[in-house]
Amino acid sequence: MLAFILHLVVTALLLMLVAKIVDGIEVDGFVAALFAAAVLGLANAFLAPIAAFLALPINILTFGLLWWLVRWVINALMIWLTSAIVTGFKVASFSAAFWGAAVLTIGNLLVSWLF
Repeated sequence: MLAFILHLVVTALLLMLVAKIVDGIEVDGFVAALFAAAVLGLANAFLAPIAAFLALPINILTFGLLWWLVRWVINALMIWLTSAIVTGFKVASFSAAFWGAAVLTIGNLLVSWLF
């Protein structure tokens, strides 16, 4: 349980960092970032696998060469969906969500390397 809470807090901090780096993403405070991290986690747990399954024809047509791009777009869609649900977490456009997904992924990668 402690690992889950720690992951949630780290994701919230990363979302606040993403808001500072990417134009078009705004977080009103740590509480909004915490709720956004929770909703993003739920979206990634339940909706992202469905979206990945629906994107399977693209992976088959490209022989899996664009799986990273498909996953990046799915992550951007999950961030965009999260902004529609959580008040205090705003994403202005899909472009902002797209680059926000990139920064969030790199941040998660760096944190996982450190810990």
